[in-house]
Amino acid sequence: MAATAALGLQHREAERTAEARTAALAAARKAAPVILSYDYRHLDRDFRAARSHLTAPFLGQYRKTTTSVVAPTAKKYRGVVKATVARPADGGAPAASVVSATPDRAVVLLFMNQATTSTQVSGPRLDLNRVRMTLVRTPQGWKVRAVDAL
Repeated sequence: MAATAALGLQHREAERTAEARTAALAAARKAAPVILSYDYRHLDRDFRAARSHLTAPFLGQYRKTTTSVVAPTAKKYRGVVKATVARPADGGAPAASVVSATPDRAVVLLFMNQATTSTQVSGPRLDLNRVRMTLVRTPQGWKVRAVDAL
């Protein structure tokens, strides 16, 4: 009887982890372009939208960095960054994958394209980046807890 109960718990945990993988991956694909994009003409709106996807400790780090570094630089040089999750040439699924997951936490790897225009670059510049995003389940849904450029 105890073995049956243990197997039932393991099965439920595996189901919850599978559900977490799916939900966290969708949340990361949605959040990454918002967090990694901005336009000097409406920074407050862009940063507010990004913060809605974040939780501590990254929320505080993001607020500090965008206030002290990104906003002044973007305004000075008229910076516009548009980030998208990369897609294969054949139009397949966005390039993102779950590295690890538990029912309440997931780490997602995303391949990002960031198109930048500013007075500091002649013409648009495209940067191809890899980002590791850690997400946690909150009462408001999956939120980004950490972002690491790789």
